[in-house]
Amino acid sequence: FWLKLFHMRKFEAITDWWSGCAEQLLSPQLMTSAEGLGQVISPESGAVTAPVQGTTAGTSALLQGTPASSPVNPIPKVQNPQATEVPNPLEKPQLPSTDDPLAVVNALHAGLAKAGLHADLGLPQIAVVGSQSVGKTSVLESLVGRDFLPRGTGIVTRRPLVLQLHATSSGGADWAEFGHRTGDRFTDFKLVRQEVEVETDRVCGDGCSISDVPLILHIYSPSVLDLTLVDLPGLTKVPTGKQPADVAERIRKLVMHYISQPSCLILAVTGANIDLATSDALLIAREVDPHGERTLGVLTKLDLVEESESAVEALQGHVYPLRLGYTGVVCRSEAASKEGKSFRDAVKAEEAFLQKKIFRQVAGQCGIPYLAKRLNEHLLRHIQQALPALRRRVHAAAEEQRQQLASFGDFELQNRLAPGPFLLHLISLYVQNFGDALAGRLAYNRQEPLPDKLVGGARLSHIFHRVFASTILDFDPFTGLPDLEIRAAMRNASGQKPQLFIPEVAFESLVRRQIQKLEEPSLQCVRLINEELEKLASQSEAREMERFPGLREKILEVARKVIKRCWQPTNSMVTNVIKIELAHVNVDHPDFIGGSGAISRLQETTAAMARVSDDRGADLDDDRARPQLQPIRRPPGANLSSATDLLVLPPVPSVVVPSGDPSEKELMDTELLKSLVSSYFGIVKRKVVDAVPKTIMHFMVNAVRDALHHECIAELYHADLFTTLLQEGEELKVRREECQLRLVELRSAQNMLAQMRDVTI
Repeated sequence: FWLKLFHMRKFEAITDWWSGCAEQLLSPQLMTSAEGLGQVISPESGAVTAPVQGTTAGTSALLQGTPASSPVNPIPKVQNPQATEVPNPLEKPQLPSTDDPLAVVNALHAGLAKAGLHADLGLPQIAVVGSQSVGKTSVLESLVGRDFLPRGTGIVTRRPLVLQLHATSSGGADWAEFGHRTGDRFTDFKLVRQEVEVETDRVCGDGCSISDVPLILHIYSPSVLDLTLVDLPGLTKVPTGKQPADVAERIRKLVMHYISQPSCLILAVTGANIDLATSDALLIAREVDPHGERTLGVLTKLDLVEESESAVEALQGHVYPLRLGYTGVVCRSEAASKEGKSFRDAVKAEEAFLQKKIFRQVAGQCGIPYLAKRLNEHLLRHIQQALPALRRRVHAAAEEQRQQLASFGDFELQNRLAPGPFLLHLISLYVQNFGDALAGRLAYNRQEPLPDKLVGGARLSHIFHRVFASTILDFDPFTGLPDLEIRAAMRNASGQKPQLFIPEVAFESLVRRQIQKLEEPSLQCVRLINEELEKLASQSEAREMERFPGLREKILEVARKVIKRCWQPTNSMVTNVIKIELAHVNVDHPDFIGGSGAISRLQETTAAMARVSDDRGADLDDDRARPQLQPIRRPPGANLSSATDLLVLPPVPSVVVPSGDPSEKELMDTELLKSLVSSYFGIVKRKVVDAVPKTIMHFMVNAVRDALHHECIAELYHADLFTTLLQEGEELKVRREECQLRLVELRSAQNMLAQMRDVTI
């Protein structure tokens, strides 16, 4: 009993709590807090109005508003209780029906235009192309049945206008909505024209410049068919007035950017009073659609050529054939517009004009209603053809944006971790990348394409084995050591006595002289490795570090400091390697040829040369073999005095060098000494080639790798530096946010296209 009573009390308490929450959710204060999210442009006052939730039309009180201060929104906003049928902003927006392909494409236009991807992805659309003053504006306004586009002389359309027409149920009112003012309904189309002018001036400036940023305009009316048209600036050839000198080229480039997409239909508007051979619209369409497979021609101003059959021949395709054909229209003139002639009356006048005898045979393919129907059918059919390729392009673009966003690092990780742990994470990633780069694993760990050139530790190995080792081993032991100096060294080592054997002092002196020459290339190797480590330090940044320029700069500063600190000890140790070899000449080294070995090698060489000489001298003449008397030679500089017949010695020069032809013994001793020097110097070269890279690896490369993590933490891990180090760069932040927006819109497009059924016309 008590258990049942407890559960009943508990259920009543929960019910009372839920009832209280429901009352708060439905309170007038909460419902009126959503005011202003959905707004309507009133035709009577030109003001922005918003519905008050929970009230009926005509019973809400008028709320005072404030004029907008932004140049993008210059229309004064005053809330109007008469606005109705505005979607509840608290409700989740409904996606277009997947059974309506044009609605899906329009939704893709609206979403991808925010991210600037609508033109690059080649969405199915109809681009309106034509020269200035051929009637493009009149055709578009006739299709809508409203005056809503700016008019004037020169370039009026200065940015692409993406016009999306939505058919509504009969009996409803016409209204418009801009993509940059979602939720604001314009029921007065004069204000639509004003907003187009204001937005064009805001983006393009007050002058005559051109912009590729599109302006999206939705028009809902029961008198239109579902269409998506892109009104492009009129083609021109010569700049006039304040127009830029390159305005013609810029307009042409903008038009080509749209019509070059295979998924874009081209609506080429040409005046009937113009020769089709000189039509700018058809000429530029032919460049991207040479066979006329996706170009639909429109001939305006038929009333100006009613006495000529050239227009009929053009409509029949006899002049310049197009696969989609031509449609002739007679739009309301500007004079008739000023007189107050409605679009409905203009359509009736057009029908009456087409019943004239000259146009009666082509009347079935003329008129604004026929043009709207054909455009709708062609666009739906084109969507059917372009849908598979569009899915692939959207998927490829989404994957590209995902990879680009991943290159900025894991943004969510920063939100999950405190500044201190996140900073430690970035430092650890940097140090790990540095080590992986040395070990050759960085490209694999980053899952990047393998480079076609040496990077990281492979460059260090190349310096050790291909640059340093090759240079040392290829070094000639007698570079800078001619035979004359070797003979002088042997004579100096003998002193006042002629030598019987090769002096050991001469051998050690010459060997040390050559060993000393190995110090400079060894120190150069240290400098090369130092430079490579500095490059490696700047290439080992983690992807997340790109967002924080302050942290990148500080970590690189610490890394350079560690490398510089290890440079001096490495230089000293490499110098000591050479000094060690200079300190003691080990003639007992097992690889050293030694005196006996050098003599044996010299004898073998002499014997080989003697055999060659004997072969060449076998046929010498007998006269050469006879002994000949040799003339008496005087010492150089010796003179006999004619008076006393005394022998006078020549003066001794201040510098005495071995002169004259060397004796056979000197030649043999020189070759013997060179053989010893070459043998021992080769041993030293191999030892230096082995010892210097090991010294550099221990005292510089490994020392930097092991000390980098500790030094970064000691220098950077301070609470007062967290904010400065983890401050994201403004430019990169904008790029990351743009990339996020593009990825969101592309994923939304993928979802819509995945759910969209193939269209059957």
